[in-house]
Amino acid sequence: MNSRLKSYLKLFLKIAFTVAALWLVYTKVDLQALLVFWKKANVWWLVVAFLVFVVSQVISSFRLLNFFKNIRLNLTLGYNVRLYLLGMFYNLFLPGGIGGDGYKILKVKREHNRPAKEVFSAVFFDRLAGLWALGGLLVLMGLTLPVFREYALYATLAFFAGTAAYYWVLRRFFRDHSARFIRTHLLALGVQGCQLVAVIFILRALGVTEEYLPYMFSFLVSSLATLFPFSVGGLGAREVAIVWVAGQLGLNEALCVSISLCFYCLSAILSLSAAIFLFQPEKKTTATEPPVVTEP
Repeated sequence: MNSRLKSYLKLFLKIAFTVAALWLVYTKVDLQALLVFWKKANVWWLVVAFLVFVVSQVISSFRLLNFFKNIRLNLTLGYNVRLYLLGMFYNLFLPGGIGGDGYKILKVKREHNRPAKEVFSAVFFDRLAGLWALGGLLVLMGLTLPVFREYALYATLAFFAGTAAYYWVLRRFFRDHSARFIRTHLLALGVQGCQLVAVIFILRALGVTEEYLPYMFSFLVSSLATLFPFSVGGLGAREVAIVWVAGQLGLNEALCVSISLCFYCLSAILSLSAAIFLFQPEKKTTATEPPVVTEP
């Protein structure tokens, strides 16, 4: 099977999974209730949510920039932001090809003549930092929910043990990436924190003024589902996960799906804005500052 046929097959399977997942969700959700939420949505709160989401992606771009610095690759801020936004664009609108992460790896490798292994490690650990922050916030918020309280101790111990093992592996086998461990992982927490704030504003837009934590927790769980590249831009996978959590916590399923779809739309709008870079010539890609020396 040639690479083009594999690419088409992957796209077909992603579309099929997305359609099946959305069909499953909407057979379980009251569509009339869903429409009520959308009709009554306050657009201005959604605008605020979008701005906060943009801030989260700027922070995420800085996090990736720090991982590139770990491998002594000094990119300009403008180039890095462009690279990050185009990665989002390819993830969401061109899901059948190499994907956003693959695009970033190939582009940096080609334009800066760096080993693919080094560039891959920067992108991979950037993703892993995000997963770590997501796990930490899930454990923290799970402590507030009675249904998960009996597992709280085990989850907390598992998180701290996993963090210790994660850092040990970095120090032992990927020492360059351990140099900025605290900085990059605080940035990861900042990304997830901003996205949770965006969810609060989405809830306000949908008319919810209290009991935010259960819905924020369901959103975080659904974010885990989007890490697996089974659907188009995470659409469908997030909705299936959020409906399942809503059932476990006794939440309004239509409201949960509305949150998920609103967040997807915010992401799509920002991703679509990256299309302007496709028609602009690129400028200087490396910074003038001296190479960063890895800390011992």
